[in-house]
Amino acid sequence: MRKKAWDIAGRVHYPYTACIIDNQLVGFHTDFPESSNVRLLTVSEGEGRRTYERTLAFLSDYLLSTAGYRNSLKMEHSLGEALYGEAEGVSPDIAVEIIGRGLHELSRSETRIDTVDLTKQEAIRYLKEQKRYDQLRLIEYMAKNIFTFYRIGDHMAYMAGPLVPDAGFIKVFDVKRYNIGFLIFLPDHEDPYKLSKPVKRDKLFETFQESKTWAEILEIEDVGHLNEAIESGRISDLIKIQEGLHEKKIAHIADIITRRSQEIRLVLIAGPSSSGKTTFSKRLKIQLIINGLNPKTISLDDYFLDRELTPLDSEGQPDYENFYSIDFKLFRDHIRKLICGEKVGIPKFNFLKGKRDGIREEMELTGKDIIIVEGIHGLNPELTEGIKEENKFKIYVSSLTQLNIDRLNRIPTRDTRIIRRMVRDYRYRGHSASETISMWPKVAKGEEVFIFPYQEEADVMFNSALTYELAVLKNYTEPLLRSVKCDDENYSEALRLLNFLFHFMGIMPFEIPPTSILREFIGGSSFEY
Repeated sequence: MRKKAWDIAGRVHYPYTACIIDNQLVGFHTDFPESSNVRLLTVSEGEGRRTYERTLAFLSDYLLSTAGYRNSLKMEHSLGEALYGEAEGVSPDIAVEIIGRGLHELSRSETRIDTVDLTKQEAIRYLKEQKRYDQLRLIEYMAKNIFTFYRIGDHMAYMAGPLVPDAGFIKVFDVKRYNIGFLIFLPDHEDPYKLSKPVKRDKLFETFQESKTWAEILEIEDVGHLNEAIESGRISDLIKIQEGLHEKKIAHIADIITRRSQEIRLVLIAGPSSSGKTTFSKRLKIQLIINGLNPKTISLDDYFLDRELTPLDSEGQPDYENFYSIDFKLFRDHIRKLICGEKVGIPKFNFLKGKRDGIREEMELTGKDIIIVEGIHGLNPELTEGIKEENKFKIYVSSLTQLNIDRLNRIPTRDTRIIRRMVRDYRYRGHSASETISMWPKVAKGEEVFIFPYQEEADVMFNSALTYELAVLKNYTEPLLRSVKCDDENYSEALRLLNFLFHFMGIMPFEIPPTSILREFIGGSSFEY
């Protein structure tokens, strides 16, 4: 017997937004076989939070369209615990008024959100009539017969995942102007009945805006545009231009460091997992050598504490994401000695043995020597406490994709990074997709506590995202995700990622240069790791 998932889940309300039934992600709208194997998802994390975000995007688009600003909304990216969007042809103040007031009215009236299944021909016809060319581009390249659209009245849109069944589920939010657009603030992760606190993210925003400019140069602003470039054969030029933009940015950073080389002794490179820090540091090293400096590299991984001394998480498991899993006191001592001209023995950590195992190299700074330090905790002020600020240059590296599925469906940056990591973990560590998915929540939690709070401390941010990369990673990732069995607790996440990658046409990696950051994950790099 089939029922609405909402009925199977017990007609729950906020803070619940979706559920997992028999290891499959299910929106409350969905008809599903009755089951007792139900897990409710809240607005606090994961797909429960993404469902809330998608619903806010859909409702905001509906409100602007109803007010006469059809097809104006573009949800750009997240910014802390808020969504950043812009409305083309609409002043930010007017957009904030329409969306803020409208969301409150829709929530109070519990306006129903329906689903409508359209054939591909019906979807294309509707999107052409409504001049929704971003979604039209997307759907034209998708090998699928039936598309689920969400609807309020006559307003419909394709959404890349479930929404809540009515606007009454939208309880906690706020809308405020920011720069040339607006922010929609989300509920607090810890207490979903409270609003998340605004956090300064100005440098991060500037990096996103720079990437938006790059997307305009490439004429690739959404997945539909990317698929068009692949189909037309223009992808070859796109790869070359994108890689050239990366190299130009790295050279620019090297020039900044070189101009201050009389005072800078320590270049600190930090960022979250799978952001491409290692390849970035190697490419930066080359540019610094070109500029006449002599960089020497230290990896924070070599300063891990022996495994038995690693801090434990709340479940009693080793917490390798924790800052205090690093012997930061030894690191600080070594850096101070190096800056003072002393020789030190850089340790070598053996990951198979789980402990330090001898000396990697004897290091001493002379003349034009400069130290590059790479590791996830590089910007934590405790790491370099006591070292003069003028001696440090801090770089934050992350994969901040400006490419979105379409105007309403953004691509979370963590999705790109987990896909990168999945490919790398399988290739170099023998981990299955399920194993990577299992450990990812710990990685994400560690980032929130130990990495993201310090990103605004950076002197420079580097966006390692490549516009074309998901079309390449698709070919490596899909077989891994398809191997996750339906009785695996990670099946729902594997299926979500498969459905996400389904939006992309695939491309082969033949034209990707051996120095590309993407090579760190798929192999074929000319660098040694």
